[in-house]
Amino acid sequence: MDPTANSPSAWDDLLKAFQPSTVPNAPAVLSIAVYMIIGGLLTLYIRFLYRRCNSSFSGSDSVARIFPLLTMVTIGVIAVVKSSLALSLGLVGTLSIVRFRVAIKEPEELVYLFLCIGIGLALGAEQPVLAMAQVIVITAFVLGIHLTTRTRHRQSLLLTITGDSKQQFNDTETGVISVVNELIDRYTLQRLDLEQERGQMRIAINSGDTNTSELVASLRERLPECEFSYVNLESTL
Repeated sequence: MDPTANSPSAWDDLLKAFQPSTVPNAPAVLSIAVYMIIGGLLTLYIRFLYRRCNSSFSGSDSVARIFPLLTMVTIGVIAVVKSSLALSLGLVGTLSIVRFRVAIKEPEELVYLFLCIGIGLALGAEQPVLAMAQVIVITAFVLGIHLTTRTRHRQSLLLTITGDSKQQFNDTETGVISVVNELIDRYTLQRLDLEQERGQMRIAINSGDTNTSELVASLRERLPECEFSYVNLESTL
């Protein structure tokens, strides 16, 4: 008699993996896959919300693109370790060597990362209602903060003026600095470079207070020998 006749095959083991497990607190693979899909969809919405409402001047998509992956990985990790004390203790040692290799530039980015982790924890613990409640409540607060602070947002336009350092930057009456002070009521000086022949002035202003095209036309009229460039700091690519 063949001793392997009654032994389960590899195909049977695979099918059992997609069925509810008899081990306490060990969810089926199919349910975890569904939760990962839900988490990915929720964090795609969080990514859209962040890109529309974030107030940082850095590239918003550099961090937002990892939101779905971070959430899905968190769901998978929680689903594995919650059924085994040994695995959860091993996870502590594993996470101690994991760190972000890129510094988080804005506190707002860190908050959204924690939100993605929170959604992953809720779905990994098989509590989808809690995950959706987090998204709904956070959305309400984010939109409220965005609408109430949008009118007070400053420094949305970065203007760079380049010209001859001796002729355009030394004259206290008709030079670059005096013309800028006359035409722009409020601005922040970010950089001023004066070399032997060339000078460059970089300022941040609020585009809501001044019409951009009219401002550039006035600057070109008053400073015809200078070069101008401006960047909208609120634009997201």
